[in-house]
Amino acid sequence: MLIGKFIDTCQTEKIFPVKKIVVAVSGGADSLALADLINRARQRFKLNFCIAHFEHGLRGQDSIDDANFVESFANDLGVEFFCKHGDVANFAAENKISVETAARKLRYEFLSEIRQQLNFDAIALAHHANDQAETILMRLMRGSSLDGLSAMKFCASSPYGLLIRPLLRFKKSELENYCRERKLIPRVDATNFDAIATRNKIRLELLPMLENFNPAIVETLCRFGETAAAESDFINAEVEKIYPAVVKNKSVLRDEFLKLHVALQRGVIKKFIAETCGGVKDLGFVHFEALRKVLANNLSGVELPKNIRADLRRGRLSIT
Repeated sequence: MLIGKFIDTCQTEKIFPVKKIVVAVSGGADSLALADLINRARQRFKLNFCIAHFEHGLRGQDSIDDANFVESFANDLGVEFFCKHGDVANFAAENKISVETAARKLRYEFLSEIRQQLNFDAIALAHHANDQAETILMRLMRGSSLDGLSAMKFCASSPYGLLIRPLLRFKKSELENYCRERKLIPRVDATNFDAIATRNKIRLELLPMLENFNPAIVETLCRFGETAAAESDFINAEVEKIYPAVVKNKSVLRDEFLKLHVALQRGVIKKFIAETCGGVKDLGFVHFEALRKVLANNLSGVELPKNIRADLRRGRLSIT
């Protein structure tokens, strides 16, 4: 039974020291299964939860019907329901960001507002193993670093509060079967079958093709992501230890830097750029590596995007 696997996973991953949870429910199979499983496990873990739904205003009456459906579902479970109607398209245009990014930002802000309003501990999201595999593939194709290839975690701090993802061990097919067994009839978002969006193309075309070579490709990618996350956490912890000896007065000391393993050198460079420039957005491996080579080969400096200049003088690398 899936409920047994759910309880075992939550115990193994220590997901429910948190007791008060905002469960994000879109109306799809994944989030319906999550809410139903949490409801069935609420006595065992002594949970108090509510259901929250953000209506993006992107699909006309279908979006409104989704919201009404989730409200009815929450009422059937006897839990408090919260809903907010947004204008994602307008927000995206005003801020010159993609509709997908705008939807995520507004949705998470809403969930965070509800969590703070109720003084709850965490937000529960229905990300599952297929989501994990899709994300890792998408980032791999974009050339992400080890950090970027790290798997989503069962429990993770964020600007929106603690996020918990109890379904990361479950494939989408398991959740769909669970809904059928429980006689839960999910809403279907037709945009999920639009093969124009990159993530949808990965879901609909690339992953099925890869399954011809490895039927367990989803599980394989998830294991890779968990391994990458563990190794990335270890490297980042080591970087924190040695950083004060390598970076002083907003400069990287070349002599100390050269003593480090290349993995730690890259970690120091990334942290140094993030601290000096206020983040690493629009910078990637090729830029961090260019900076590392300046130090390794005793070059004069290098130009980076966003009007950033790195100069090496008298054994000290600084940013202007």
